Amino acid sequence: MDTDSLYMALAGNNLDELVPSELQPQWDETKLLWFPRTDTAEHAAYDKRTPGLFKVEWSGGGFVGLSAKTYFCFDPDGKQQQKCSTKGINKAALVTIDHFRSVLETRESVTSVNRGFILKNNTMLSYQMERKGLSYFYCKRKVLADGISTTYLDI
Repeated sequence: MDTDSLYMALAGNNLDELVPSELQPQWDETKLLWFPRTDTAEHAAYDKRTPGLFKVEWSGGGFVGLSAKTYFCFDPDGKQQQKCSTKGINKAALVTIDHFRSVLETRESVTSVNRGFILKNNTMLSYQMERKGLSYFYCKRKVLADGISTTYLDI
């Protein structure tokens, strides 16, 4: 499983409090196979670098995901730092939550301009390229009529 593409919404403050009491012993026994230890600062620091464990990258109240590696995390209360990933768009583009919401609401792509440098024939050149920065199209699943829910592809 590609763990950097797993997003979960929890109806509680943390995963531990959502485990039913009758499953608590089994949860305690297997939890450390999947998640980092939190009992000591040393364990937490070590497990933070351990591959294969699910780590909390961001936690907050809102998330808009258009595709893998193209998402915006936000806290409606504004208490927490926002997190944005826009695969294929320069960071200087300053994409906001409004851009992501616009794509969901209008089902139309938002364009962006990428600028950079390229070496060609031992000469440094600058370039400017306009492209679809945020796209409504999602090739991995079928988007349902509500514009948010998805299902498997019929292929």
